[in-house]
Amino acid sequence: MGVWRWGMLIFIGALILTGGLSGTYAIKGDDTPRVTVIFQFSNGESMSTMVVLPGDNHTALKATELACEELNLYLNYTWSTYGAFVNQIGWERNDFNEGYWWHLMVWENDSYAWAVSQIGASSLSLNYSDVIAWVYTVDDSNWRPYTDAYAQPGHYNVWATPRGNFNNTGIVRAEIYGKDVVWKFKGESPWGFSSTPVVAHGMIFIADSAGLYALNLNGSLIWNNSKGAAGGYGIASPVVYGNYVIIGTNDEYLRAFYTNNGTVAWEFYLGEDVTSSPVIGIVNKYPVVFVTTFSLNEPGKIYAVNLTNGYGLWNLTLFGSNYFGMPAITKGKIYVPIAGIEDNSYQWNPPYGIQCIDVYGHYLWNLTLESSIRSSVVIEDNTLYFVSVGGNLSALNLTTLTFKWNYTIGKSTVSPAVSNGIIYVANDNGNVYAIADNGNYASLLWESEVNGAVKASPLYANGKIVIVTDNPSSTIYVFTKDGSEVWNYTPEPENYIISSPAIADSYLLISSNNGYLYAFSDNSTLPRIEGIYEENAYVGKSIKILLETSRQYQAILYYRNVSGDRFQAIWMNYTGEKYVGYIPPQYLEGNVYYYITIVNSTGVVKTTKIHIITVSQEIPELEYYPLIIILVVMLIGIFKNIVRR
Repeated sequence: MGVWRWGMLIFIGALILTGGLSGTYAIKGDDTPRVTVIFQFSNGESMSTMVVLPGDNHTALKATELACEELNLYLNYTWSTYGAFVNQIGWERNDFNEGYWWHLMVWENDSYAWAVSQIGASSLSLNYSDVIAWVYTVDDSNWRPYTDAYAQPGHYNVWATPRGNFNNTGIVRAEIYGKDVVWKFKGESPWGFSSTPVVAHGMIFIADSAGLYALNLNGSLIWNNSKGAAGGYGIASPVVYGNYVIIGTNDEYLRAFYTNNGTVAWEFYLGEDVTSSPVIGIVNKYPVVFVTTFSLNEPGKIYAVNLTNGYGLWNLTLFGSNYFGMPAITKGKIYVPIAGIEDNSYQWNPPYGIQCIDVYGHYLWNLTLESSIRSSVVIEDNTLYFVSVGGNLSALNLTTLTFKWNYTIGKSTVSPAVSNGIIYVANDNGNVYAIADNGNYASLLWESEVNGAVKASPLYANGKIVIVTDNPSSTIYVFTKDGSEVWNYTPEPENYIISSPAIADSYLLISSNNGYLYAFSDNSTLPRIEGIYEENAYVGKSIKILLETSRQYQAILYYRNVSGDRFQAIWMNYTGEKYVGYIPPQYLEGNVYYYITIVNSTGVVKTTKIHIITVSQEIPELEYYPLIIILVVMLIGIFKNIVRR
C-alpha cells in the first residue's frame, strides 16, 4: 500500500507540474442580464447602449425596445405568425425598392465576428454580455449585408468618417471625460498630422505625409503603410466603410486598404489632387465611392469608383475645385462644396457655390454664391447648412432650394456641427457661436471667445462642444451646450492644429502639427488594471492570460495568431479579482500579439497596450525534470524498504 500511495502522489504531482490538469475556468460572471445593443444607419452613424433585461423577457426585441428608449430612437415593428418584424428604427424605414432594410446581427464568440441572426428578434434569447447590432444596409447578390457593424465588443463608439457620418453633422453620443493625456502616438512625418482620425472595428486610422497608420485604442501601432508616401498622404482624411479604409492622396490616387492588415485592396489613378475625404453610397445594390478633386487654374472633378474592385464608373467636371470641404450624400444625391478656382498666386476666383449631382453621374443643379466654400456641407432634417469664407452661415431648404436664412458670423472655413437644429460654429477671429434654426430665421443662443483662429471643425458630444484653435500655441476647449467653459488644454510641444476632433471609446482624439495624436480622458474614471501575466506560451498549448483588476462589467481579450493578420476577440472570465482568458494553441513558433479591453458597468472603456508573446517549443528536459526527481526519490525509498527487509 505504501508503494501505491507513493505512485499516486507522483502521478498527481506529475500532472500538475506538466499542465495535465490545466483547462479553461468555467467561472460565471455577473448574472445580471446586461446586453449591448448597437444601431448603425445608412449614413455611417452609429449609436450604442447597454441595457438590463427584465427577468421575464430576455429577447432581442425587448433589448431593442429598451435601447431605443434610452437613445430616444423611434421604433416600429409589426407581428405575424413568424414573430415581430422591425420596420423602422430612428429616421430610417425599410425601403425594399432601394434594397435597404434593417438586419439583426449577433456577435459570435466562436467565430470572432458578426453574423446575421437566423432567429427573429422576438425569438432570439440573449444572455449576459451578449452583443447585438441592427444594421440598415443593402444585401449583395448572395443576400449578405454589405456592411457589418463597425462596433465590436468593448469598442462601441464609432467615428468612421471625419465628421461622424456622411451627413457631416459632427455629432456623437459619447462622453468627454477630462483633459488627462491618457496616451499619445508619434507619427513619422516631420510635418506632423493634418488629417482627422477615424475610428471603426476597434481601431484608429490616421494619415500623415509618411504613411497611413492603424492603432489600437491604447495608441499602439497595429500596422502602417507608406504606399504613396512620397508627398502622398497628410492632407485628406481617411474613411472606413465595410472592411476597407479609403483615402485620396497627393500623388493623385484614390486607395483602399484592408482594415485588418493595411495591404492595398485597390488603387485608382485620378490624375488630380485630393484634399477632402470621399463619401460612399449604395448604387444598384453596389457600394460606390465618390471623391472630389482639386486642380490649379481649372475646375476639379468628381469620380465614382466601385468600392469592391476599384473600377471607375464615371466622372464629371465640377464648375470649380473642391478644397478640404467634405461633400454630403443623402437620398441618392451628392452635395459638393465648391471653393472656386485657385490661380498661381494662391487666390481663389469664382465660380463659388454648391453643386448637386446624383449617384448615377447626372448634374442636378448648381447654387452660385458670392464667396468660396472651403468647409464641409451638413444635412439635417432636409436642410443644408454651410459656411462661406465671406462670413455667412446659411440654411438651404432642399425641397424648395430656397434659403431659410443667412446669419453673419465672420470669415470662416469651419464645418458646422449640427444637433437638433442648433448649429455650433466658429470663425477666424476666435469667436465661437451657438445658433438656433427657428425655421425662417436664425437666433444667437450664445457666443464665446478662444485664443485664436479656429480651422478645425467643432465636435458635439452629449451636450459638450469641442473647439480647437489654430495658432503657434493651439488650445483645445470644451464648452457645455449653454456656452460655459469646462476646461482647456494646450498640447506640448506647442504647434498648429487643423485636424478636427474625434471620439474613440472613452477618449477624445486630437492630432497636431507637432507630430502627435493625443487621447484625452479622465484617468480617475477609467477602469483600473493592476497587472497582466502570461503562462504556457508553448507550441500546441493554450496560452493563459491573467489580468488583475477590481471587478468590471466586461473584459475582452483581443489576440492575433502567429500566422494571422487580424485580431480576434474572446471573452475573459472573472475570478477572485482576476480576469482569465485563453489564447488558442499555436502550432508554429513565432509572436502572438494581444491586448485587453475593459468596459465597466457605466460604459467607460480602457484598453491596454499591445503585448507580444514569443511562442516556442517546450523543452522536454525542463518539462519532465521535476518528474524525474520525484521518480528518483521514489526509487530510493523503495530500495531502502527492500534493504531493511
